[in-house]
Order: sequence, then structure tokens, then C-alpha cells
Amino acid sequence: MAEFLVPDEKAFAWAKRKKTTPRALEARFDKRTRRIKLRLDTGLDVMFDPRDAHGLEAAREEDFAGAVIEGGGTVLHLPRLDADFSVARLLEGFLGPMDWTRAEARAAASRRNGMKGGRPRKVAAA
Repeated sequence: MAEFLVPDEKAFAWAKRKKTTPRALEARFDKRTRRIKLRLDTGLDVMFDPRDAHGLEAAREEDFAGAVIEGGGTVLHLPRLDADFSVARLLEGFLGPMDWTRAEARAAASRRNGMKGGRPRKVAAA
């Protein structure tokens, strides 16, 4: 049977630095703008019309009151609707893919190869 190792402070510090997506610190529904506002741990504030989120097209404004963040900042929970949304997926839907840096790196490599005449031809086995 596998032995369970208790993580030490160094392992916890590494895990904190290793996060891959922004996490939400706070969520609230702004009645004036009729939008949900997410405050992220990156310092960025994001506001969106909740009716743009899948499944909430017919929801009423009072249904968005009491929005909370759960799951260590990874889940937006709307208690009146009993609905949960992934913060990362919401951001991806509004801001584009979260791996945009990798996509840009691939595009840059492709452009460099194009300047050299494109991808090398495969040599057929004799």
C-alpha cells in the first residue's frame, strides 16, 4: 500500500506559486449596471451581464443577488438559482483562451518557419 507523505511548508509554498488561472476573491451583483462583478487575485476586476452566461438568459435580476465565491476562488455560486460557474471558464468565455501565450508562441514559430520556406519536406523511406 502507498505511504501518505504529509506536505511540508516548502510544498505548500510551491503549490501557491504554481496556480495556473486567476482566482476570484469577491463577487457581487451591481444593481445600477445590472452586471456581476468579479474581483480577481490578479488585481483585475471583471464585470459581465449574467444573462450572457449559458442557462441564465431568462433569469431575473433578483436571482443574481447573493452571488458568492466558493472553491478557493474557482467557482461563482448563485444561491437563488442553485447554479455554479467555473471562474476560469467564465474568463475564458469573455477574454479568450487562457493558454493564449502558448498559442502566440506557436504562431510566432510558424511565422519564423514560413520565412525559412516553410516546414521541411518529409523524406520518403527507400
